[in-house]
Amino acid sequence: MDDFFGQRYKKYMIIPIILLIPMLFLILVFPGITPGIDLTGGNVIIIRSAIELDKEQITSVLTESFDLVDLKVSTIASPTGYGAWIEYSKDPLTSQAEELLDKASASLDNDTESIAFSNELIVLLGGEAKEFSNAKLALLDAQDALLLYKEEFYLKLQNALSEKLALGQNVEFQRKEISPTIGGASFQGIIQISIIGFILIAIVVFVAFRQLVPSAAIIQAMIFDIIAGLAGMALLNIPLSLTTMPALLLLVGYSVDTDIMLTSRVLKEKSGTAGERATTSMKTGLTMTGTTIAALTAMLIISYFYQIEIIYHISAILLFGLVGDVIATWFMNAPILLWFKEGRK
Repeated sequence: MDDFFGQRYKKYMIIPIILLIPMLFLILVFPGITPGIDLTGGNVIIIRSAIELDKEQITSVLTESFDLVDLKVSTIASPTGYGAWIEYSKDPLTSQAEELLDKASASLDNDTESIAFSNELIVLLGGEAKEFSNAKLALLDAQDALLLYKEEFYLKLQNALSEKLALGQNVEFQRKEISPTIGGASFQGIIQISIIGFILIAIVVFVAFRQLVPSAAIIQAMIFDIIAGLAGMALLNIPLSLTTMPALLLLVGYSVDTDIMLTSRVLKEKSGTAGERATTSMKTGLTMTGTTIAALTAMLIISYFYQIEIIYHISAILLFGLVGDVIATWFMNAPILLWFKEGRK
């Protein structure tokens, strides 16, 4: 196969255009990308059990016994066991108590006002108002009351699940609470880093080749890879979170290396025709990408069997993105370069 592209290379560009439509549908329409709990804020409970867990049954237990806001339940089954992932926003009582705690902390200079807010929090959570000598002691007591309430609420939830689902002793519970303020700030930081990274890559690529069309082809291939990764997230119901965003950024690096190799060979080398040089580049690029895809497939399988969620999410996103990279590089970028090269003649 000396020249895979030949005179039909323009027809290959139809493939990524056709695939782009269903990918955008998956991302924007159905099922869509959902923000993770670490961006919106809330609580996460992870259950690992030796018996099978039913999503509908867990949802029924939680809705009957507790007033949970934005409840989301997902389950997983593998040869090594079963698991459940429960997400919910803060209950109204906790949110109200935290607002009072913030007010008490902000008004520490005014003892009377701050103590009043602290006592209001304590009474809200079922305690009794007290006489405090200063606002700091009242604030500490209010913080303890809120922590105790959260712990008791979690224990009630855990006991309800264990009893009504008959989970027995071979079950593990893991809990984490995420602040929406921290998550939002981190998300903004990642977006800023992404924008700066794209700009720097565009500048480096343009300086390297000093031609607009090849540089733009590389950038649009990067964008296509990220869209493919997002489509995989939507398809597998992987949320957009602080752990999945870096996986999308990794796709930029995977995309650039093969595209730069292709562009350099097609535009700068002199041996053979442009189509033959593109075909040689494709053989090298597919070997590089194929080994990475094989490693990611192994990671995906192992993380699924052993329920390692973070590795499962990252490997799945990278796998979809690399498949998209194969399509973007050899059915979009390469034809654009050959078309550009032919036009220059």
